[in-house]
Amino acid sequence: MNPSSSLFDFARFGDAPALIDRAGGRVVRYSELEFSASDFPKLFTTCERPTFDHAVRLLAALKQSCVVAPISFRLPEDEARRRSESLGNRLLDGPGTILFTSGSSGKPRGIWHSLDAHIANARGAAGLMPLQPGDGWLLSLPMHHVSGFSILIRCLLSGAAVVFPDRALPLEKQVSDPAVTHLSVVSTQLLRLLDAGADLSGLKAVLAGGGPFPEKLIERAIQSGAPIHLTYGMTEAASQIATSGRLVQVPSPLHCGRPLADREVRISDEGMIQIRGPMVSPDVLDGEGWFSTGDLGRFDSGGNLVILGRLDRMFISGGENIQPEAIEVLLSGVPGIERVAVVGVPDADFGMRPVAFVCGEFREAELRDFLRSRLEAFAVPGRFLDWPDGVDAGAAKVDYRALERLARGAC
Repeated sequence: MNPSSSLFDFARFGDAPALIDRAGGRVVRYSELEFSASDFPKLFTTCERPTFDHAVRLLAALKQSCVVAPISFRLPEDEARRRSESLGNRLLDGPGTILFTSGSSGKPRGIWHSLDAHIANARGAAGLMPLQPGDGWLLSLPMHHVSGFSILIRCLLSGAAVVFPDRALPLEKQVSDPAVTHLSVVSTQLLRLLDAGADLSGLKAVLAGGGPFPEKLIERAIQSGAPIHLTYGMTEAASQIATSGRLVQVPSPLHCGRPLADREVRISDEGMIQIRGPMVSPDVLDGEGWFSTGDLGRFDSGGNLVILGRLDRMFISGGENIQPEAIEVLLSGVPGIERVAVVGVPDADFGMRPVAFVCGEFREAELRDFLRSRLEAFAVPGRFLDWPDGVDAGAAKVDYRALERLARGAC
């Protein structure tokens, strides 16, 4: 049986719950999970909220060997149409997906993956975070992102349930659902859960990714009993590349674990992370089958991958290299701050200077003093600005291009 066929071999899981819809009050078991034949186009593009019915349509199209392309429902109508039209009449063998990169540091790009690539990724993840019938993974991230779509694949491959939340409830109430055993979060979600007093100790795994995590936030999560796993992944690799075991203390340096099974990871002479494996999209490979991620990193003495930041985010100020992620991680550990983004703006004296956007309560003088005691003077931002209303502070990936434009206008 080929990998794609095995995903839809539901009979082997019997009456275990497959799809749990808290908003609609529905539970579909694997023994009941069937997809009626529909006339789906070979490239099935959607722009919908991540609901139970939307997921069923995506899975039905995949079962009919279509390529599905979910597009963010949060986009303005013109941009959603542009992304859909950018796919053109691209004819690809199905079943598979086209998922857009976040565009946080460049133009969003539609990345094609075969369904087999998603399955290969899920199998590597299962080696570290087992899933089984009776488990349930909360769909806490949108399906148009690879981090959300991969939840569907992991669950259906293992016989676990995909739990579709009642989004009228706050996240801490969704997490308390007895059907939920596994959870995926970005840093903002984890912070809000801990601030709300959510009990994560009863979960089997909390997968934390989507960007840098402050050490103090990880420490709080560990002390609360949360089974935290830090992960590093991306759309081009169908989700996870490296993932830590359950953290029982904050590692130094903070890392995202070792590469998962079937993934080759190396560091180029320039310090860039390069990956190779069956889960990497052929859209991005070089002649030797490697993908250069654009991320800077290194391995520690234990073989764990340490992420240093994006190469294309680094800038030079007065002849010194500044990696914005290093500043963001420090500021994110300050009490009262929910999210931070640092960008570079042109400066007549230094060429470029860092500017920080801060979501939460802060006093600029205090933040400046805090950083001066931890960073060289050239890395301390020249301005600290309130987070703008037009940029989603809770998104998995920050829109740095939008923030750069706003910073240039404010300075």
